[in-house]
Amino acid sequence: MNSQHEHKSQKIGKLLTIRRKSKGMTQDEVGSIIGLQKSIVSKVETGSCLNFNTITRIANALEVEPIVELKPVKKADKTIIEYVMTAIIEFAKSHDLTIREASNYLNRFRGIEFLTEFYDVEHTLSFNDCVNDLTIVCQNNGGEIK
Repeated sequence: MNSQHEHKSQKIGKLLTIRRKSKGMTQDEVGSIIGLQKSIVSKVETGSCLNFNTITRIANALEVEPIVELKPVKKADKTIIEYVMTAIIEFAKSHDLTIREASNYLNRFRGIEFLTEFYDVEHTLSFNDCVNDLTIVCQNNGGEIK
């Protein structure tokens, strides 16, 4: 299983764990409701079991409905890539960083994610406004650059 699948199955498991605990139930109790051993419930909650039938049975026991949706994969757009690269360079200049430092910082504190998600709006702004937006987004995500 690749790391992306592991991450998503862990997220599903975490959500089921939170729901189970909010209902004041143990793994044993959930398992007995649906006829599974505690160890299977535990595997789902830790993300090491990605069997949709089992997940659905556990979710039903917890009175929730797991929803699966398909989202189109975003393809790399040369225009967006060029814009992001220029924004990184401008951010680096503005904060007296190397391009590598700026890139690492923006990646760590979700600035690059912000730029790609809101490209439609951000690319219409000046790079000064873009750098200000990136600074705020990164600060809101734990970054300390002022």
